[in-house]
Amino acid sequence: MENEAMKHLLKRYLEGKCTPQERLRVEQWYEQLEVNPAGVPNSQMEGDIDEVRAQLLPKSAHKPTSWYRYAAAIAALLVVTAFAYVYWLQPAFSPSKTTQMASTAPDLVPGGNRATLKLADGTEIPLDDRSNGEIARDGNQTIYKNTDGQVVYQHTSQTGIESVEPVFNTLSTPRGGQYHMILPDGTKVWLNAASTLTYAINQTSKERLVKLQGEAYFEVARDAERPFRVASKGQVVEVLGTEFNVSSYPDESNIKTTLVQGAVKVVETSGNQDVVLVPGQQAVLDHKNQLSVASVNVADAMAWKDGKFNFNQSDIGTVVRQLSRWYDVEVVFQGNASHITLSGEVYRNTNASKVLEILSFYNLDCRIDTAGGTKRIMIQ
Repeated sequence: MENEAMKHLLKRYLEGKCTPQERLRVEQWYEQLEVNPAGVPNSQMEGDIDEVRAQLLPKSAHKPTSWYRYAAAIAALLVVTAFAYVYWLQPAFSPSKTTQMASTAPDLVPGGNRATLKLADGTEIPLDDRSNGEIARDGNQTIYKNTDGQVVYQHTSQTGIESVEPVFNTLSTPRGGQYHMILPDGTKVWLNAASTLTYAINQTSKERLVKLQGEAYFEVARDAERPFRVASKGQVVEVLGTEFNVSSYPDESNIKTTLVQGAVKVVETSGNQDVVLVPGQQAVLDHKNQLSVASVNVADAMAWKDGKFNFNQSDIGTVVRQLSRWYDVEVVFQGNASHITLSGEVYRNTNASKVLEILSFYNLDCRIDTAGGTKRIMIQ
């Protein structure tokens, strides 16, 4: 079967528009597929299929029909387990011309653990290739890179009396970088690409205040006497001990705070608005400084921390900006983006060409282009 015809038929199948003969043809093709690709554990694939089936099955108590069971399984093959996409569909579903262009062009490697630590005196220490062990000493703190590649602090009283005034360090990740650190109070922080976190390293203040630009996931160490606060553009998140994600990129129109465990208060700093979140809720501060709250799937917000892109009816602009930050490359989208939304999951540790293969399933012309010696992603 011709590649484009197969794409069209699969699309009709998932929309429930196939004739009985067409459904039979797709289901026979599906039965012939090798559905256990190398490198993908059975438990992971079964979980992915169960997840998609739960989303696609009709909301009723009746036993699902055979068609819906097939639709869920095929959707899982084509969308959710996108990392294994090219292995499952060979040779029955060969790449399109656009995909071949992307795969034969110079590729883009994914981001990795890259960051720079700035000390109180302005000294900057690249952490990318730094060996494990002691990195520096700042005030009453000795800074280490542990065997897991994390930055950790150890308090010592051997350097004299601790300063009453806050002593700040800053951890910054570049585009195409991420990093994991443990603050002096024991709070764990995962910092996403193109992000900056500034924090006090001495423990004499009555509160724990950090300043964030970009995106970070926090597991806050409990300290009832010293509240933990995250300040980002236009808002402050106040907590005692909890897990939450804050996305506050300058190029995004909204600031999103998503609560995983515990409770937090989100305060809009220019007015008198504040909201208290419970697990599973997300506060959104829009460009008009208006706060709103909605229930969300927290897995979408923390997917980056777990090594995934997780798009859930995401507009193409959001997808483009995420790819640009992670692959540290200009992404050019040409066309009318207002009606395009994408859903699916892709692992972040794969080259850009694999992600573009997934996007091409949505009838997008995707390629890696080299102009003037500079690589960029073109989506049309």
